[in-house]
Amino acid sequence: VASATPAEEAHGPRRVKVPDIFREKNPLEMAARQMCVPDPNWPQNADVQWRIIALARGLGLPMPRPFRAPYMPGITVLIPHYGESILMMTKELFQDGGRKGELPLMHWLKHTYESEYAAFTSRMQARSEGWPVAGSDWGEYTKAQWDKMNSWASMRMQTLWRTVAGMCLYHPALQCHFEAQADRSSSLARPDVWDPSECFRCLVSMQMYKFFDQTQIDHTNQMFEKLPDCLKVAFIDCQGKGRAANEDSVHPRQRRRYFSCLIDKTSDSFPNRSRVPKLRIELPGYPILGDGKGDNQNHAIPFMRGPFSQCIDANQGAYFEQMLFLPCALGEFRSRYRGDPQSKRIVGFPEHITSDIGSIGDFAASAEVAFGTILQRTYSALGARMHYGHPDIMNKVFMMQQGGVSKATKTLNLSEDIFAGMDFTLRGQGRTIHHQEYFHLAKGRDLGFNTVLGFFSKLASGTGEQVITRQAFRLGQILPLPEALTFYYAHVGYYFTQYLVSMSLPLLAFVWLLVVSSDCEGSFDAFLSCSVGGRSAAEIMAGLLGIWFSWLLLLFLVASSLPLFVEVWSERSFKTAALRFVKQICTLSPLLFIFQGKIIGHYVTNELRYGGATYVSTGRGLPTERRPFVGEAHGGKGFKLKKVGGLYLDYAAIAYYDGAMLLVGTLLIAFSGGVSGAGAARGQLNWIFFSLGLTIISWLFAPFIFNPYQFEATRFWEDLRCLTAFFMEDGGRHWVEWYNRTQLRKGSGRSVVDIVFFLGAFFIVAWYAMMNVKIQALGQIFAAYSKDQLFELNVLMLMPPFICSMAYCVVAMALERIMGCYGAIRRLRRRPRRSGAAFLDLEAGAPGVADGAEVEEAEAREVHVAERDRAVKPAADPQGAGGESGCRCCLFGMPLAISAVCVLLLDIVEAAVALYRFTHVGWWRAFVAGLMLKWGISCLLLHLGEGVLRSQVFERCGRFGLVLDLWVRAHRMARDILTSVLILVALTPLVLINMLNDYLTPGLSLHHLLIYRNPNHLSKREAIVHACQWDVPEQPGAPQPKA
Repeated sequence: VASATPAEEAHGPRRVKVPDIFREKNPLEMAARQMCVPDPNWPQNADVQWRIIALARGLGLPMPRPFRAPYMPGITVLIPHYGESILMMTKELFQDGGRKGELPLMHWLKHTYESEYAAFTSRMQARSEGWPVAGSDWGEYTKAQWDKMNSWASMRMQTLWRTVAGMCLYHPALQCHFEAQADRSSSLARPDVWDPSECFRCLVSMQMYKFFDQTQIDHTNQMFEKLPDCLKVAFIDCQGKGRAANEDSVHPRQRRRYFSCLIDKTSDSFPNRSRVPKLRIELPGYPILGDGKGDNQNHAIPFMRGPFSQCIDANQGAYFEQMLFLPCALGEFRSRYRGDPQSKRIVGFPEHITSDIGSIGDFAASAEVAFGTILQRTYSALGARMHYGHPDIMNKVFMMQQGGVSKATKTLNLSEDIFAGMDFTLRGQGRTIHHQEYFHLAKGRDLGFNTVLGFFSKLASGTGEQVITRQAFRLGQILPLPEALTFYYAHVGYYFTQYLVSMSLPLLAFVWLLVVSSDCEGSFDAFLSCSVGGRSAAEIMAGLLGIWFSWLLLLFLVASSLPLFVEVWSERSFKTAALRFVKQICTLSPLLFIFQGKIIGHYVTNELRYGGATYVSTGRGLPTERRPFVGEAHGGKGFKLKKVGGLYLDYAAIAYYDGAMLLVGTLLIAFSGGVSGAGAARGQLNWIFFSLGLTIISWLFAPFIFNPYQFEATRFWEDLRCLTAFFMEDGGRHWVEWYNRTQLRKGSGRSVVDIVFFLGAFFIVAWYAMMNVKIQALGQIFAAYSKDQLFELNVLMLMPPFICSMAYCVVAMALERIMGCYGAIRRLRRRPRRSGAAFLDLEAGAPGVADGAEVEEAEAREVHVAERDRAVKPAADPQGAGGESGCRCCLFGMPLAISAVCVLLLDIVEAAVALYRFTHVGWWRAFVAGLMLKWGISCLLLHLGEGVLRSQVFERCGRFGLVLDLWVRAHRMARDILTSVLILVALTPLVLINMLNDYLTPGLSLHHLLIYRNPNHLSKREAIVHACQWDVPEQPGAPQPKA
């Protein structure tokens, strides 16, 4: 607060009163303020707190001498955009008549930014008398009022509007520098000469601008109108070849001519309000040759201004006080002398994660802080920082000499960011990528379970491709050993470690069960030599596992979170760090990270085995809608699906199958005496069972635990209806189509025999070696057996249970053919195949239109294509699909689900009959081992059968192919039936608990407390209010009511 006379203001210094926030405080007072008595002068808004702390910390860090306005080098912020949200729309924030019980996104934004929303409504009411005091009655707002709220919400969501608005803050920040310390003696400092737009440009590369709809065009024009004139938009235009194609040497097979175009707010407009390009550069052909993002960045490089560039994602933001550090950040590139070979080319900066909303958002934000700030700081010191990151500033002239700011080879450069750093290290003549801490940009991360895992699946697939690139090969050759080890740990090693960790417990359970099953049986032990020093195998394994898994497991769990804990402690306070750590543990963060490790391991190994990585677009909005189990049902009480897609279908092949097998293996260990036979060492097994339980719960139930409204009784009943329809409707065609798209996809790089076959062979050899000892001992017990009978016993016990199930498949297919039925498998084979060439039109510029068969054929060439929700179409008439004419006794034949149950029961009976001799002598461990051996051989045969179905040989198998197809699909459907029923049965108690919670405390949801960390969200109940008789004014001549 200034207190000075007019003379002092004109000629001398002024006396001001320093706000208390700038008063120096000793450590004792700071500790008391943080732990006991809150500071009344400290703002309560967490974002404002971080901004003040970051500004104060940045001013105290070493930084280079800044450039002085107007002698400022040019810099361009490049923002690639494809289809991300530009501006939030009303239908995204609120839908009138939405599902009962679900709260709109606007409600969650109002709650999360409550003080900011209150300030917003206060401003609106002060500016406009018609602004209603409607609160959360969103249906009462008009369209003009919703336009205001859309802008407010867009600045708090991960939209292009927020990103561009934040980046354009460079413009007033540079103007502020000019007004504060410009060289007034320079001719550039004269009025109307220097403009910040001359040294700064915000360039948005909108790849699909030509194909925008009217809403997207209007949103783009709003950005031009609201933001400074430094905003430019580059896009790819196309037109016909024209008559001058031959003279211009256009390739004969090129269907169109393509141009990089530039528009701004001064460009003229077409009738649909899209802008007329001011600059056009013809391209040598179709420019999008890779996965899109890298090409989208590189084609806009000619429109950049200045020697420096900053590549920003469309989910970032900025703060004005941080933009003031730009002259210092540019000063990092100042050379000591002309041609300095050690001058910096890439300077890295940290990110401030703003999407820590809810449990999943907080988990993702913590992981991003650990990677984007803590680890990058460490890698820079160790000389292995490759990921240039999105706040990083690059020397554009130098980067253009190595192929652009991003590599754009399709599939190989899926993670396009890191290759800029790798190429820089290879060609930088000893330079390293520097990392500074004084300058920050905001960053939004994923907020939902599916979107977080989709992002990591893209990273893992990109890492699998990165391993086989020439950049990784050359870096492994030229880097010194410390830097090479750091490079491995920072990139590929992390993903490989996730795979090894996720496979360690199943492998340990396999060895444990193998060792326990080979132990003495308790009867006829004289024929077995299985004891070691008088200790049983179960006791030996318990002692070993007790050493490996102890209370130190908790120390490792805490140690993995320690860097983030110390970072938050140093930035904020010990109390804040401790509360954040406790909240993450209490909201089940281990379940997410265990499941995330499984996803990473699956995608990185599949990429190395099959290839075919694709770009995965993730939505970064707050998840407020429930994802179904397998799909959405039609209204009414029937078992009909209208849409296929859900949590079970998303992760069945990735985690649920392995989780179910691990659960069964743990139960077999207990059944075989792994716990009861451990003796005194039984107490040492608590920690291994804790690890097994945590892994099983994560792999089977984590997606459902973090799914909003998962445990509501009405929706759980709808999941049961949908699951029944998924397996039973139209003979099981929904499951057959899903299985073809995901697990039996042809042309995906999978062969008949791959690494899984050899791993299965190792599994069979291990169990056979143990079972052979048991069978030989059984032959000694029953000495009356001849050699031929003993050989028959060996064959019977080792033969997989497939005879009865295969015979059933032969009979079922014969009956279908005799009766003229068309089951799901015969319908599938009679469907005409179409080529996907018309669908994958690379030069069309816009997505093509194709039917379901063409889409499936196109997706068949992709390995990691994301499974999308699909609307259900009516089943085609087999006669219309080329079927034979004649009387039809049934339409869909034998339901595949019935065949699945039948083959499962037949396999169990056949295996039990073959192994009954072990139960006859009381050798239950041998019985379990025999079941495991038969199960392993059956899985190997099914894997080979799937390889045959994918191959070209299957097309020539004729009727035998139908039998094999039915046998494979019936077993795979049986696996899905068992796994899905297991998950739903296990979730039933949680549904009952949720019902009890809704009955006792309807306004305090424990599930919302877990997901959103706030239980006080309940949709408002509507009531009809009738006007009272005495409130209605009397009308002359109106009849009076009777008394």
